[in-house]
Amino acid sequence: MIQTFTQNDILRYAYEETTTEENQQIEELLMHDHELLLFYLDVLDLKAGLNKVELEPSTRVIDTILSYSKEKRQQSQSRQQYH
Repeated sequence: MIQTFTQNDILRYAYEETTTEENQQIEELLMHDHELLLFYLDVLDLKAGLNKVELEPSTRVIDTILSYSKEKRQQSQSRQQYH
């Protein structure tokens, strides 16, 4: 049976979410479909780029949060002094 694969299937393949049988069929397809191969290579590049994304807040964001927290703490302490 001939199966038609979509770009979604290529994404699944890139993320190793396909079966062994699908892997074989997709690999065969990639050898013969230049456009789909280029899509697959683009997906791999994007996937590699996503792994390099910085998952930490910037220094500016941290400073803003700490400043806000300090201000709220001081406000809370002021209110407690008056009660």
